[in-house]
Amino acid sequence: MNEAWAGGCACGAIRYASAADPAFSWNCHCRDCQRASGSAFCAVLYVPRAALTVHGEATYFEVRAESGRRVSRGFCPTCGSPLFIQADLVPDLQGLWAASLDEPARFKPQADVWVSRGQPWDCMASPLQKIAEAPNDEEFHALLAHAQARVPLD
Repeated sequence: MNEAWAGGCACGAIRYASAADPAFSWNCHCRDCQRASGSAFCAVLYVPRAALTVHGEATYFEVRAESGRRVSRGFCPTCGSPLFIQADLVPDLQGLWAASLDEPARFKPQADVWVSRGQPWDCMASPLQKIAEAPNDEEFHALLAHAQARVPLD
């Protein structure tokens, strides 16, 4: 990794930086992510919590995702910017909303997940792998392996 994955909220009250590259990244099209993002999907990358430094305090709202797993979404209590996702699926990783990055163009999603919940007005990137709902163990391990190898998915 050449530089930190850094970002923060709109008002500057919360800043973060990850000294590690993402373990995986995706666009989630589930209804909960649609509601949380106010759009068609949530673009998120997951980094090791141990490599993440956060300055400022986020407020968290916990939900049960369509998968049945617990998800906590962190946002700035001052400006409301969405920043973080803590998911039961990956307890050692911290999700970062791609739009909160200082350089959001660095975000490279590996897959579209929960595409069965996608909206008809959602223009999904065609080269990405499409997973109908939550990835099964095989699909999830493939995402992790491809991210570690920095090889694009077919």
